[in-house]
Amino acid sequence: MSVPSSSVPRVGVLGDGQTWLADYRRRIEELRGRAELAQAEIAALTATAASPDGAVRATVDSTGALTGLAFGPAADGLDRGALADLVVATTASAAAEVSRRATAALGPLLEHR
Repeated sequence: MSVPSSSVPRVGVLGDGQTWLADYRRRIEELRGRAELAQAEIAALTATAASPDGAVRATVDSTGALTGLAFGPAADGLDRGALADLVVATTASAAAEVSRRATAALGPLLEHR
């Protein structure tokens, strides 16, 4: 008499499936841990840039928002328009640095796919 294949226990297959699932869960937890570390590192990022002549120094946070602005002695010789342009350019430079650092922080996370 033949036993239907659906009633035959598949211990080997089930065991392999359980091993695969356990390994998958471990990898997901590892990935989550790396993602949390990268997120914390990115959230704490700041960058400061200075204009070439030292007239402007701008600091931004991880979102690129301006959090600090200082003027050096060279700012005294600039008209308002030139100073405003220098503030914008220097702030953009600091924001670009934050972006570069954020990308670098994500590197290890993206490498372990």
